[in-house]
Amino acid sequence: MTCCSPPELDDAMLLAYLDGEADQKVVAHLEQCPYCRGRAQLLGRLQGRLRTELYRVACPTPLELGEYHLGVLPDVQARVIAQHLKDCPHCSRELGQLRTYLGELSSDLAFSPAERIRVLVARLVRAGERTDLPRPAAMAPAFAAVRGEKEGPRLYQAGEAQVDIEIQDDTLRVGRKTLLGLVTGIDAGELVAHLWLADQQVVQVPVDELGNLVIPSLVPGSYDLILSGPAVEIHIRDLDIGAG
Repeated sequence: MTCCSPPELDDAMLLAYLDGEADQKVVAHLEQCPYCRGRAQLLGRLQGRLRTELYRVACPTPLELGEYHLGVLPDVQARVIAQHLKDCPHCSRELGQLRTYLGELSSDLAFSPAERIRVLVARLVRAGERTDLPRPAAMAPAFAAVRGEKEGPRLYQAGEAQVDIEIQDDTLRVGRKTLLGLVTGIDAGELVAHLWLADQQVVQVPVDELGNLVIPSLVPGSYDLILSGPAVEIHIRDLDIGAG
């Protein structure tokens, strides 16, 4: 297939069209020419894929934002993050949420610097987002083999740790849910999972040495999950365990 009304539109014209900035001549050409319209659609898909791959690629990690808030970063790194925060609404919002959350926990964090437990607020990793952290290749097949595919796993990042969570129907209790989790990237042998609903602790279960945790018989709702160990706490907020 070739352009039905040469000369064909160049990439700059097609990108202007995708951005809503093309003139009427370009718009009229695309309405009549299947070839150039197909090229515009292909460019649009490539542009969307690129945005997904580069989403927040230059942003500091949640651990770096937490250490910036605590004032424990080297001066040079702290200045770089401070400048980044002036231009990035995503990190500014995340830092604000972290400050609010840690403020609510201030009574529990009244330790000397040498005794302070690292408190990490986990962030949901979007599809296609780079984490720069290794994810075990066998993880997805393991989930698929043991569990159904009704809801795909959600991946959370907290510093060097990653937490995969999947919600499934409880096979023994109609209307209830089962939470299945896998912690990687850190030593999970001493972690304990605490699940909270409406400021009340619902259950407390140990995480096994391989990083697995299972919590059955849950009422649908929005929970907070805290994974606590001797040196770190990982907080996953607003974990939706839905009725769907």
